[in-house]
Amino acid sequence: MRTNSFDFERALKKMERLRKNNRSQEEIIDDLKRELVTINELSLLTHAMRLIVELDCRKSSELYINVESPMKQALYLIDVYYSIADRDGIEDITDAKWDVISQLLDEMEMAYFKAVGLPNGGDVFHDERDEKLEVQLSSFLFYFSNGKLCYEEQTLDRLMRSCKPYDDVIQNQFGFGVDDAVKFVLHVRDLNNRKYTETIYKGSKYHYYSQYPEEWTKLASGYIDKGIDPSDWANQPELKGAFDFLLINPGEICIHGQDEVENVDIDRGSLLNIINFLLYDPQRAIDAGTVYYADKRLSEEMPLFKVGDRYICPITKFLIEALYYRLSAELQRIVTKYNERKGEVFETKVLDVFQRFFPSKTRFYSSYTIDRVCENDLLIKFGTTWIVVECKNCGFRAPFRDAERGYERIKTDFAKAVQYGYDQCKRIEDALCSGNAVDLYDAKHIGKLLYHVAPHEIGDVWSVVVTDYNYGPIQTDLSKLLNKEPDDLYPLSIGIDDLETFLILMKRLWKGVAPYRFVEYLDYRERYQEHVKCFDELELAGFYLCDRDQFKRYADVDSNVITTPEMGEIFDAYYRVGFGFPNELNYEDKRHHRLPEYSKTFVMDDLAELRQEYGVNAKDNH
Repeated sequence: MRTNSFDFERALKKMERLRKNNRSQEEIIDDLKRELVTINELSLLTHAMRLIVELDCRKSSELYINVESPMKQALYLIDVYYSIADRDGIEDITDAKWDVISQLLDEMEMAYFKAVGLPNGGDVFHDERDEKLEVQLSSFLFYFSNGKLCYEEQTLDRLMRSCKPYDDVIQNQFGFGVDDAVKFVLHVRDLNNRKYTETIYKGSKYHYYSQYPEEWTKLASGYIDKGIDPSDWANQPELKGAFDFLLINPGEICIHGQDEVENVDIDRGSLLNIINFLLYDPQRAIDAGTVYYADKRLSEEMPLFKVGDRYICPITKFLIEALYYRLSAELQRIVTKYNERKGEVFETKVLDVFQRFFPSKTRFYSSYTIDRVCENDLLIKFGTTWIVVECKNCGFRAPFRDAERGYERIKTDFAKAVQYGYDQCKRIEDALCSGNAVDLYDAKHIGKLLYHVAPHEIGDVWSVVVTDYNYGPIQTDLSKLLNKEPDDLYPLSIGIDDLETFLILMKRLWKGVAPYRFVEYLDYRERYQEHVKCFDELELAGFYLCDRDQFKRYADVDSNVITTPEMGEIFDAYYRVGFGFPNELNYEDKRHHRLPEYSKTFVMDDLAELRQEYGVNAKDNH
């Protein structure tokens, strides 16, 4: 599961409507606490888990009417709840109660974003600092509204590549090893999956007919024609078990008894240390005081909860991410040159992703140099096409709310990663396009010639900057921050998780022709720079995979192209039936599932109404 669930169009409209609302964050938080103080702990956690479990039904469920980023808001709700020291804990969350709470969550989020996006009397598009403001607002929305945009296998791979080599350090520091921690997380995953299959998955039939009423009419008409009494419809094969899920709160699939959770083949001492590492600490939430929306989430660091003799176990993604990011942060603190080693591991990962995608005849040159001074990361020779790749394992700090300070921080982080990677690529690109021969040397053994590139071997040359983090809209439209000469081509800058996901599915769909299509994507994707509004590269990648002809047509249009989350649905759809990650969980089981429906065609003027509302024409960059 990826977590790109934020509706940016709706958020901008709400921010505009709320521009005259001057309630402070503290006022909203106080109101939220008043609503939460009487809520039962188990009811609160169950409801928060439900927000995450039922995300697939977001379009048809009233649960999400007031929430734009369910995962972030669910975690925020938990932290605010536990920050209340004198909770009564006697009420369950009713529909009416949730309506009030969700409106306050929405007001909190929009008020926070409004302070960033509407500082100029509410005119988001015509501010004297419009370029800086656009960068700041879009980066702020991306950073604080989305979860980490990756699949759990990708974080698990990071954990094993970067942290597993320091198993002895982790054992000494925390009392458990990486393998046992992963075993525990997968055990919890199995518990959740079993409950999901027994309850919620059956309910998917119900949601299917809710979303496609024409199919329900067809099914009901068939029953009537056969003379089946309506009271017996629920027992028919097509609907058997479809209504079982109505008897429980979907969030309950995350609740398991202590005996179930602790019934795993791990040394008892190690097991308890793993649980304690992941277990939420309510006292820390109380001690932290007021919980602001952009604060670091304790519920992300410690996503496992215990109420009495029952554990509330979130989706596995949260547990794996808590393990990786906390362990990695600790290793960075106590292990000399951990970051250097992590960077080398990242470069190996990038090489591995490309090697799995391109055919065996492709040549790869890693850690090479052309001047025996400066080292470059990776050069790919595919026929006469050369792809210059630089890998950047740099962080992306939380943007400030202040537009000026926020812009400078974002620009600095961008410069260390994307800009520096581009500059390195451009040096190689210029050498290859000079018309002269180029010698490639081993950067580790300077005297060793790897390959003599003759001029006739050089056709197209493309640059790709692969980052370990996603930078959102400043990465999908490089024109906002990248410094380059006007006539030079933009590189493709893409996060490693998106690159891996895209290449795996492209190869699955197009097999032997996939490498040629990737080169074509590099060509047309470069033309989208300067006129694309996109928060997630996989939306553009999905657009290409689903409707290649239209993708190519819109690459050169004289107007802004605005992507939508529906364009990336193809990736989640194929993930449900076995995607093809090397370490994919439950791959064999998933292969027997039916491919879910996903959007395959897209109307490209979806946001015309929004542009008209703000008085912005299609060719306006702001």
